[in-house]
Amino acid sequence: MTGVAVARLEPWIRRPSEEANLFNPAFLCGLTYEFVKDYAKEQEAGAPLMLIAIALTACLHRGSRERLPHSTVSALYGWLQESEDLLVGFSDRARNVVPYVKQAIMFGMSLDVLAVGEGHRFILGAKRATFPKGFLEDTTPETKEIIERSKFLGRWFAKSGSEVSIAAAWGVKP
Repeated sequence: MTGVAVARLEPWIRRPSEEANLFNPAFLCGLTYEFVKDYAKEQEAGAPLMLIAIALTACLHRGSRERLPHSTVSALYGWLQESEDLLVGFSDRARNVVPYVKQAIMFGMSLDVLAVGEGHRFILGAKRATFPKGFLEDTTPETKEIIERSKFLGRWFAKSGSEVSIAAAWGVKP
């Protein structure tokens, strides 16, 4: 995904409302924060950008999100073999999500919520960006599920091997 030309984002005023809501930097930053927080419990060095993009692509896509296992005991590679239909078009979806992920990370870094660790890994910044209890109580079940799945993917990816192996299994090339 690095070195690949990606489309520029439309100005906010021209984005469809569904796109503006689902891909807004604050929401994606919160998802990234949750992913990185749970990933770092196993991998203290932080989460690679590519895995953040793969995780957000999976949790934002209803078909992928709803079929994710509920336990990190499930082997990622075995699950992907059983769910290979979800990989059709996945790399294109991931490529299309990358500009939004980058925008969310820049937003998070500007607020000191996310920081750059060693290499191309992201770690938590000095400030928190968890979703407030009131937000979680008032939001839709789908939004709650997206948030929970992003946390799960952080834990699952941290236990599933190298960045390159995980990306290859999802059909995503660096």
